[in-house]
Amino acid sequence: MKLDGFLQRLAEGDRSAFKPIYDSTNKAVYFTALSILGERSLAEDAVQSAYLSVIKNAASYRTGTNARAWIVRVVRNTAVNMLNKRKREICVDERENEALFGSYETDGDIGVTELARKHLGGDEFNVLMLSAVCGYKRREIALMLEMPISTVSWKYGEAVRKMRKILR
Repeated sequence: MKLDGFLQRLAEGDRSAFKPIYDSTNKAVYFTALSILGERSLAEDAVQSAYLSVIKNAASYRTGTNARAWIVRVVRNTAVNMLNKRKREICVDERENEALFGSYETDGDIGVTELARKHLGGDEFNVLMLSAVCGYKRREIALMLEMPISTVSWKYGEAVRKMRKILR
């Protein structure tokens, strides 16, 4: 069954339809949120909120349109709203008072995903993760991110070039 069918079943109240929706979209949703928010914990919160919104608003999805793009748009809106809310908050560096926050030093090792998030622009990171990690084709990524395929290809090439330079 296609994603459209599962969204239709979810809109009709069949909660068992959520699992296949989640299984087929979770990576794209997570990396979209991470590219916007830049922090894993915030991205995870955005993903959770976005999927709750998908469940709540499944009836508003128009069958026959791109279901994956609709879900990615939900997470993008959720992440942007979270980002705007965070802009109004005052951030405190826990390193200023480690005893107060209970923080500690790490060994400095970071994974390739974290390295990419740190050094690539939001769109480059998102395109790279959706293609290299999630396995989506550039055509699918273009639909999800609402950008031309040529732009997706260019951003992917730039991301790969930058990552090769960083990893050498």
